[in-house]
Amino acid sequence: MTADAVGIEEVALPGIGDDIDDAWALAFVISYQRFAPLGITITHGNTTARSKIACKLLHVTGHDDIPVYLGRKTNDKIFEQYSWAEDFTAKKPESKTAAEFIVETAKRYPGEVTLIGIGPLQNIADAVRKEPNLGKYLKRVVLMSGCVYGTSYSPGHRIKEWNVYQSTADSQLVYGAGLPLTIVPLDSTTYVRLSDEERKRVANHGSALTYSLECLYRLWLSGPNERMTLHDQLAVAEAASPGSFFGKQEVLSMVVDAEGFTKIDHDRGKPVTVCFEPKRDELMSYYIGELTNQHR
Repeated sequence: MTADAVGIEEVALPGIGDDIDDAWALAFVISYQRFAPLGITITHGNTTARSKIACKLLHVTGHDDIPVYLGRKTNDKIFEQYSWAEDFTAKKPESKTAAEFIVETAKRYPGEVTLIGIGPLQNIADAVRKEPNLGKYLKRVVLMSGCVYGTSYSPGHRIKEWNVYQSTADSQLVYGAGLPLTIVPLDSTTYVRLSDEERKRVANHGSALTYSLECLYRLWLSGPNERMTLHDQLAVAEAASPGSFFGKQEVLSMVVDAEGFTKIDHDRGKPVTVCFEPKRDELMSYYIGELTNQHR
């Protein structure tokens, strides 16, 4: 999806309810006027409980028309943010599975769908298992995923990225499937954190969306010095305006190894566009502007 054309969007939401950036990334998707979201899929962990947060956020902002689909449940864990929607019943997930939805949607709109994955890759992997040629039907797959060279807190020291190693076999399948893949790795995301002034600007906007985001943020906070890292929002921004918020993009031959590391491998790897050098100030101006321009 380009920034200057209305496109078709499908979003996979992961750890909504765990870290805070997932809900704030969904808010980015539903605020950005040039996205046409076809559906939200929930992946990893207690997908039923997670889905209530996504459903409530869509409902209170007037987006009941966007369907939600569940991926397979991998645990029963509950986190503090779940309490925000634990009694919510006004909108529920669809009966179709996340993987079924991804495959059917890609085939219905061949070459038009951008799939954004901001969590562990079970849903995309299950879609590939259903349709091994899924990549032929998708315009782009943009993931918050991986660590290529290092992070802001460990320059030059590559680590395992959470979305990848939480389901290593699924990640290996997705990285090896020949999808039109772009990743935004920890090499970029760890450099972008929400400032107090930016949080205040969102909270003071006073819409149903921004009020909900502030409620979820407070439930997530574990101490006064904690600040959100915008991992997932960078992937959404790349889908919204390809290349605009990164100083460098490289096509690298990537694989996921048995331990869950993302590695460059010129013999076995598939081509992946990797986004480096985030333009923090430009991104934040754009992102906060989208959240506060909406009126619901």
